Amino acid sequence: MTATVEPASIVEHSPPQRSAIRSMTRPPSIAADAFFAELASVLPRGDAASLVVTHLLPGQMNFLPALGQVAEVSAVLPKPKSADRRTQDVVSETHRLDPLDRGRFADPDWLASYLEDRSDGRPMVLVDIGGYFAPALSEVCRMLPGLIRGVVEDTENGLRRYLALPDLACPVYSVARSPLKEPEDRLVGEAIVFSVETLLRRLGEVLPGRQATVLGFGKIGAGIAAALHARHVRVVVYDRDPIRQAQAVAVGYGRAAFHDALTQAELVFSATGNRAIGMEELACLHDGAFLAGATSADDEFDLAGLVRPRSGFERDDVVPGVARYMRDGRSFSLLGSGNAVNFLHTSAIGPAIHVIKAEIIAAAARLVTLPHEPGLYEVPHGTRAEIAAAWLDAFQPTDSAPAPVTVASEEGALL
Repeated sequence: MTATVEPASIVEHSPPQRSAIRSMTRPPSIAADAFFAELASVLPRGDAASLVVTHLLPGQMNFLPALGQVAEVSAVLPKPKSADRRTQDVVSETHRLDPLDRGRFADPDWLASYLEDRSDGRPMVLVDIGGYFAPALSEVCRMLPGLIRGVVEDTENGLRRYLALPDLACPVYSVARSPLKEPEDRLVGEAIVFSVETLLRRLGEVLPGRQATVLGFGKIGAGIAAALHARHVRVVVYDRDPIRQAQAVAVGYGRAAFHDALTQAELVFSATGNRAIGMEELACLHDGAFLAGATSADDEFDLAGLVRPRSGFERDDVVPGVARYMRDGRSFSLLGSGNAVNFLHTSAIGPAIHVIKAEIIAAAARLVTLPHEPGLYEVPHGTRAEIAAAWLDAFQPTDSAPAPVTVASEEGALL
């Protein structure tokens, strides 16, 4: 069960930057910088350090200076499958970049040594995407008591990894189920379909009129289904959860048993995070089907056997991002090597990304400023509302005067 730590008291505060960000014509990048500058103006200056696991993508890195005010960024750890080269070059000018490896991060001895080195004697906040710190967290907290102030986890798959631990050895904030996360999740669904459509067009094919199966009707799966429907694709949804399956059917999507959902579809989108498709399921795919994932290949598929000589599959790299596998006169095409296909085209989702990055920063500020017991936490509703109001003023201002930002009067300024 999640908990919230409410501020002791609330006072009104009108930061001077507020009037500066109200411009309909301001480019998104400048609006984002102003938004995070305002956020920084009401955040405490902490004495902690932070490690940041993140996607290095264009238009998504504006949050780093504001986070650095709360907890100085000791290193940025780019997700290896989503690191845009130009963005990486820009970020490397101001921040240290360290390699991210799930195997090494699962080794408590290695991770403890790494954290000790990067902390430079300061408490640390770990900003995570995908539960990289989860496997060794308990042991590292035992080995280095007091070093880890807490974790902020961005994704649903990462949250599941922390929830799977017998006990949480430190505070863990999750933004995965925040209402401020929902726009990003839906826009990721749109980005996934855009990337699949782009790859198909390179092959001289189009989406309209095809039949697609979406495995998993969570927020991203629902976004994929909606984007496909908008492109005149016939959509079948399969979800093992009867509630989500009912939601999909209720809004007009088709339903089929798992085997039939795979057999009938020309396009299969896997958005479960639970390795829904393995080697056995490949035999069920429609001949010539396209297979796309919504998360990392490790989470979505169990297809390591494809590269084994005895698998019987022959591979043909048709165009960049499309690998066709053939066996016994049948074939299927794996898009993006099974990784989240949207990262082939930088997964652009616009200003919506900044509102959840702001909540991540607010969670880090709470870890630095307020006492917490080990456990799972969420940012309070009032803080989310303030973030949303500031985001609206930055990216969709109106002629009316903005509402004042409220901040806690104790423990420094805290959204």
